[in-house]
Amino acid sequence: MTSRLVYVCEGGDCTEKGSVELFEQLRNLLHEWDPKEEKIRVRKYPCFGGCEHGINITIWPDKIFYSHVKPEDLEDIAAHIKGGEPVQRLMGVVKPDVEEFIWQMLDCPY
Repeated sequence: MTSRLVYVCEGGDCTEKGSVELFEQLRNLLHEWDPKEEKIRVRKYPCFGGCEHGINITIWPDKIFYSHVKPEDLEDIAAHIKGGEPVQRLMGVVKPDVEEFIWQMLDCPY
């Protein structure tokens, strides 16, 4: 399995919606499965630019962009990360150019 990075937005709008707590919950959930972070690392990201659709989470290099994430979605997201199907109900919300900009930023070697 390829190592993945999960980024949880910590921009102002997402933080107001609870992204800090959601980050901790997701990190703890995935830590049970991968305590040494060999397969997945969960990190905070300053802002994805999809503020009105937050809380936003991305999974790299899969290029999965989840929006309107709530604590009750975390089990489904974790199942996807562990090898299941992407959570379709949380995808395709932000404009494609917003997603593409994020993929370009994450793909940048700097």
